[in-house]
Amino acid sequence: MLDKMKKEITEDIKKANESGKMTVEEIETIVENAVSKVTHNTKDAVVDMNELAKEAVTITIKELELTGEISKELARAVVNGVINGINKSAKENINDMDMELLKTKYRLQEQKDRFSVNLKNVFDGTKEGVSKFSGETKKELEEALLDVKLKNVESLGLMSETIKHSIKVVIEEGEDIQNKVAFIAKEATQNALDSGRLTAEKTREISELVLLATIESAQELEKDIEETTKGAVIGVKDGIVHSVKKVQAEFVEAKDGSTELFVEENIKEMISDLNTTEEAFIIAIGNTISRVDNSAKTVLKYPIKEIQEITSDLKESVSDTTEVAINHLKESGSYIAYNVKEKVFELADDAKDEIADLSEKMVKVSKGAFTGMIDGAKKVINDEKKV
Repeated sequence: MLDKMKKEITEDIKKANESGKMTVEEIETIVENAVSKVTHNTKDAVVDMNELAKEAVTITIKELELTGEISKELARAVVNGVINGINKSAKENINDMDMELLKTKYRLQEQKDRFSVNLKNVFDGTKEGVSKFSGETKKELEEALLDVKLKNVESLGLMSETIKHSIKVVIEEGEDIQNKVAFIAKEATQNALDSGRLTAEKTREISELVLLATIESAQELEKDIEETTKGAVIGVKDGIVHSVKKVQAEFVEAKDGSTELFVEENIKEMISDLNTTEEAFIIAIGNTISRVDNSAKTVLKYPIKEIQEITSDLKESVSDTTEVAINHLKESGSYIAYNVKEKVFELADDAKDEIADLSEKMVKVSKGAFTGMIDGAKKVINDEKKV
C-alpha cells in the first residue's frame, strides 16, 4: 500500500512539474490525496501512521529536490498534505460516529423517560396489591416496597426532595448530625450509582445532586450548615467508594467471560471512567461551591492536603479495581488494543519538551505579529505626515 502511495506521489509531482503547476496548493493536494487513499482503503486494518507519514514526506521531498522546486512554502505544503490526508478519513469516521451518538443520546433519553414512567406505574400497581392484605403481612410488604423504592429513588425523579426531607429531620433532631448526614448521603449516592453502569459523568452528576440537596437543606433551616456540609462530602465519597468496590467484586466473582461486564469495549471504557472518578468527585465539589452560601463554601474549599486525605481510600479502590479490569484484558488477549487509550493518558507527560518548543514558536509568531502591527502603524503615521 505504501509503495502504491509513493508511486502516485512521484507520478503526480512529475506531471505537475511538466505542466508548470508546481504550486503550494497543488503539492499539498497531491500529498493529501495519496495519503488519504491509504488511510481510507485500510481503515479496518492496523496502519503504522509513523511509517506512513515518514514515507510520504521522504518521497515527496526527494521528488521536489529532483525538480529543483524545493522551498519553505512547498515544505510546509508537504507537511500539511500529510496531516490532512491522514486526518481526512478519520474526521469522516468521527463525524459519522458523532451523528450516531447524537441519535443514540436522544433515543437513550426517551428510554430513560419511559423507564421512569413504567417504574412509577409498577410501584403504584404494587402498592394497590399490597393494600389488599392486612396485619403483619401488609406491614412487611409495605416495608419491602419502601426499600425497593428507596433504591430507585433517582430513577423515580424523587431523589433531591427525598434527601432534603431526610436531612432536615436529622438536623431538627440535633444529634450526631455529621455522621447521620454522611450515612444518608452515602446511601443515596451508592443507590443511584449502582442502578446502572458506573461512569465518570454519572459520578459527577450524582455527587453534585446529593451534595447540593444536602447542603441546601441546612441552608433552608439556617442551622448546622458546616456539620451538614462535612457529612455530605464524606458520605458522597463513601458512596462512590462502595460503587467502585462493587464493580471490583463483580470482576472478581464473575467467571463467564460472555457476560456484558466482560465485553472488551465495556471494560476499556470502565477503566477510563475509573481513572477519572476522583477528578469527577472533585469537580462536583467545585461546581457545588458556586451554588451554596458562604459557611458551606468555607468547608468545601478544602486545602489540597485535606482533599488527598479524604480521597485516599477512593484512590486505593480505583487503583485495585483498575488493576483487576486490566488483568481481564490481558487474559483475553486484548491488552495491546487498550494500549492505545493508555497512550492518550501518557501524552501530557511525554509532550513536555514538545510543548516547550511549540510555546517558543507561538511566542515568536506573536512577537512577529506585534512587530508587524507596529511597523504597519508607523507606516500609516509616516504616510499621513507626507500628505
